[in-house]
Amino acid sequence: MAPALIALIVFLIMMAMIFLGIPVFIAMLSCSFVGMVWLSGGNFTMAITMFTQTPYSTGASFNYAVLPLFMVVGVLAGLTGIAEGAFKSMRAWIGRLTGGLLYTVIGANAVFGACSGNSVASSIVFAKMSLPELRKTGYSEEYSLGCICASSALATLIPPSMGIITFCLVAPSPITYNGHTMTLSVGAALCSGILPAILTIVILCIAIRLIGHFKPGSIPPGSGEKVPFKEKLKTLRFLIPILLLFMLIIGGTMLGWFAATIGGAIGAMAVCIYALFKRIPLKKIFESLWDATVMEGAIFIIIISGSMFSKFISATGVASTLANMISNIQAPAYLIFVIVVAFYIVCGCVMDIVSIIIITVPVVFPVLAALGFNPYVLVITLCFMTEIASVTPPIGMNVFATSNALQISPTTIFKGILPFFVCEVAVVLILAAVPSIVTFLPSLLGYSMG
Repeated sequence: MAPALIALIVFLIMMAMIFLGIPVFIAMLSCSFVGMVWLSGGNFTMAITMFTQTPYSTGASFNYAVLPLFMVVGVLAGLTGIAEGAFKSMRAWIGRLTGGLLYTVIGANAVFGACSGNSVASSIVFAKMSLPELRKTGYSEEYSLGCICASSALATLIPPSMGIITFCLVAPSPITYNGHTMTLSVGAALCSGILPAILTIVILCIAIRLIGHFKPGSIPPGSGEKVPFKEKLKTLRFLIPILLLFMLIIGGTMLGWFAATIGGAIGAMAVCIYALFKRIPLKKIFESLWDATVMEGAIFIIIISGSMFSKFISATGVASTLANMISNIQAPAYLIFVIVVAFYIVCGCVMDIVSIIIITVPVVFPVLAALGFNPYVLVITLCFMTEIASVTPPIGMNVFATSNALQISPTTIFKGILPFFVCEVAVVLILAAVPSIVTFLPSLLGYSMG
């Protein structure tokens, strides 16, 4: 049987298992094993080798070390009041508006993304912090959770972003663009995400307004006491720790004090020192570290099973085949880009973010650059697409991480995330059509954008 057909059958079986209530990691692991045995013609050696080597190689990968470190940053940010401070400041300024609490979630997620760099951490921190208040004030739980998960994707656009750094590391370099070769700069790529992040914030806020209009009762009218302007200004002091942490991680990376890949460790150490400065009891600090460990354990088993399934998908050659098919389509460049966007959404159903980047970027990136798309626009749009794909059913790693932390059915989150998912895909399409949104700021800072 053709490998592509085997991949399709195994994928359908996996989805059926998930929909029947079998835990995601069990469905992925069992289907990966069966698929590898089937692919090798009944030979168990390949499957056993993969199941003995992949968990170790994934667990030992330095790239994945960033996740638990930023998980520590996220948990300690909640303990020390960093994330809460961002939430309070944003709420003082915009909380009384209709939909103001959700605007606050988006704004605070953007600010917190500047120190967490990780969408999973952002989802969990703000879900735990804001959901009780959202429930109490009458916001729809589905749309609240959808907004929390969708806005956490801002962490991928706002530096530091491990997705952007990973993309720059695996992308073919130098790349041919507009008839000449160029090499991607990590610094330029990180700066490229700032204006797209602002655009995403605006469009997500518009989506909330529209939801309130077309779904009466889902977004309550603005309420609460009016905050004097002087008091609003005072709340800006809550943002100082986040700004300092952002300057440490990004400034240190840009100045060459340390490698971008260890920004998580620097951030975790800085927040630990800040916790001691705030006189947080050591018992609470260790309890927070334990909470981070438990959450990481629950998430990492999904990452490992996702890596196993990615190995199986890669062995079938489906991803490479589809990517090559895209490059051979005789159609306008923008239409091909739209096809790639759809392709990434499908990939997000079965693969984790890093796997999508590693498997597809070496093929898709040079093809789109040759069609005339600016390489930095591709870095931002494709990285953002991998993040958007992480909320795509049936896998949706961000969704499952949040549901696990809150003990809420992932189906509830998937129901509320659709309008935000559509808006973020629209942002990607806008960025491809108007590349100056991506290139303007880095060009202003003196980077060569090709």
